[in-house]
Formats: sequence, C-alpha cells, structure tokens
Amino acid sequence: MSSPSSLPPPAPPDPEAEAAALASYRALREKVDAFAAAVHTRRAADLACRRGCAGCCRVELSLCAVEAAVVRAHLEALSPDEREALRRRAERPPEPEPRCVMLGDDDACAIYAARPLVCRTQGLPLRYPADLIPEASVRGRVPGGAVTWCPLNFTAAAERPPAAADVLDAERVDQALALINRAYTTPRGPSRSLDRTTLRELAAYEKVIR
Repeated sequence: MSSPSSLPPPAPPDPEAEAAALASYRALREKVDAFAAAVHTRRAADLACRRGCAGCCRVELSLCAVEAAVVRAHLEALSPDEREALRRRAERPPEPEPRCVMLGDDDACAIYAARPLVCRTQGLPLRYPADLIPEASVRGRVPGGAVTWCPLNFTAAAERPPAAADVLDAERVDQALALINRAYTTPRGPSRSLDRTTLRELAAYEKVIR
C-alpha cells in the first residue's frame, strides 16, 4: 500500500477543459431556464413561485465542483458589504429549521443569478425515477417515473393538472450535470468529481478561494 508521501501530487488545473465544462454548464442552465420560463408563461395561474416565496429554501445545500465554481465567481463580484452580510449569516448558530444561508431576511436570494440548477427547477413538475421520490411527495405518475411539484403550485391539479409539456425530466438534467462536472474535475483527478461544497462554506470564506 502506498504511503501518502509516495502518492502522486494532485494534477494542476486545466484551464481549457474547465472553460469548456463551464460553457456546457451555462448552456444547460439556459435550457433549464427557458423551460421554466415557458412553464411560467403557460401556467402562471397555477404557480405561486415569486420573489419572497422561500418555501423551497429551507435546506442546507451542497454543490458539485462545477456549480460551486460558478457560485464562487458570483460571490467574488459582490460588494464588500454584501460579502460581509453573507459571512455574518454563515456564522449564525444553526436554526431548528434549516434555512439556506444565501436567503436574506427579506427572503430574497443573494446569489439568484448564479443559483444552482436544483433551485432553478424548484416548484416545477419534475419527473424522477419512481423509487427516488418519497411516496408522500408523488403527485402524478408517468411511464418510467413519478412526478412531484411544490404543494403551493397546481393546487387545482384535479381540474388543471400539469400537461406533459410542463414536466421537466429532472433525471436527465441531473445526468447532464454529472457529466459536465466530471469533465470539469477529471483533469485534477478522477475522485474530484465527488467533491461537494456547501453554500454555507462558500458564504463563510473571508476570501472566496478556488
């Protein structure tokens, strides 16, 4: 068995590979945003999602490496006062009910423009493999999977259920993100694709480091 001193050092970053992966991530994000915008246009009367509605933000999220890099870049562009406000929130003792550290006292997201894909899809009808969704959260079934959505949305689903065009295949989005993250991390070592960084860790850094 190799000792730590005999292991090869971590591979250096590959700027071209990382830039290509980030471009792929931005393209995926644009597709998800376009899908969400179309659903919101078609089904505005059935969606409660809006600024200040933070029911989906009662979580402590962790991000894969490529999404963490996008959030880091956004944080580095914030003003010193905005960064200090985030650091103070990150240092608060944990609350009994989880609350995203990026959520301000006014329930607005500090990183809305750079929020991860899971945040961009919240509230929409999402298709996952049936065994990944707790039975209590299943609101519909489709071939090969189950559909879930925020209980504040589609409250009249019995009369106006989500149409097939309203359902995002979240499994495919997750698979695409995993492939992009692998392309982003592989030059540094195959195990780096498993790295996760919490939003609280990102918010707490005095200087956002790579």
